[in-house]
Amino acid sequence: MIESPQSRNVEAAIFADRLALVAMALFAVYLISVLAFILPPRLLDPLWQLSSIKLAVEGAPIPLLGLALLHLAAFLCPGDFRLQRRRQALTRLAILPALGFLLLIPLQGHAVWKTYRLSNAVSNQQQESASQRADAVRQAIEKATSPEDLQKRLLALQRPDLQIRLGDTPFPAIPLPQLKQQLLAQVNRTEGEFKVRFAPVDPATTESITRETFRVMVSSIAFAIAFAALAQRKNSPVPFLVEWPSLPGRLLGSLLRRPARSGQGSAGRTFLKSPNQREEDYFEALAHQDDEGPHPAP
Repeated sequence: MIESPQSRNVEAAIFADRLALVAMALFAVYLISVLAFILPPRLLDPLWQLSSIKLAVEGAPIPLLGLALLHLAAFLCPGDFRLQRRRQALTRLAILPALGFLLLIPLQGHAVWKTYRLSNAVSNQQQESASQRADAVRQAIEKATSPEDLQKRLLALQRPDLQIRLGDTPFPAIPLPQLKQQLLAQVNRTEGEFKVRFAPVDPATTESITRETFRVMVSSIAFAIAFAALAQRKNSPVPFLVEWPSLPGRLLGSLLRRPARSGQGSAGRTFLKSPNQREEDYFEALAHQDDEGPHPAP
């Protein structure tokens, strides 16, 4: 059975509607997933920044696929003006993720550097504090003259992170030299366990974080290019990716051509001129004043 062009157009329109519906569903899934994770925002927390960036990058294929499906749906059904307007609106919005994924690169680097710095600072502070407290306990043990004096000194120096315990054995039942040895061994063991808990970042963890950071940065560049290829500015005949190389020059040109405000235009133009040009303009202004001559008195 030979299908007529009208029936093929109807099937194409139905298929295009299905693709557009799937695209909108993908957009909704990605948006809900990201918002559910990043809210409430903790902008100053580097761990929250790293987790949010990782989630945004790993889930980026979902909206990218949705945008590609929407392009395909608009291509299959060019006569559907509602679908064409939706595609145009979303392709303009796609400029935001194209630029956003580029901005994630320095943000990822800054968050990793800040995490390293805070982790090492906390580790050094905790280890230094533990060493000071352990030294104070050692001095109290060495200066004790009797089991009772030792017990009083230790009770005055007890801390949650450096507790001295000898089980159920009372102090007077153990000779003082042996008691001191047991207590010093326990102090050394407790201090070592505490320092292990707050040790600096080890090389294996550093290598793993570096690889993960490199993966996120490369993925961000790839997704920025992909979204730019599917994005398009309003009244532009080419995709946003084609305009990228000339975008900085256009922005600079628009800033230079912007009409200056009153009282600032001449100063701004004079600043843009070279020193020789400013000197020539100065002498021309003086010559113009000499040609006019003094104004007659009224």
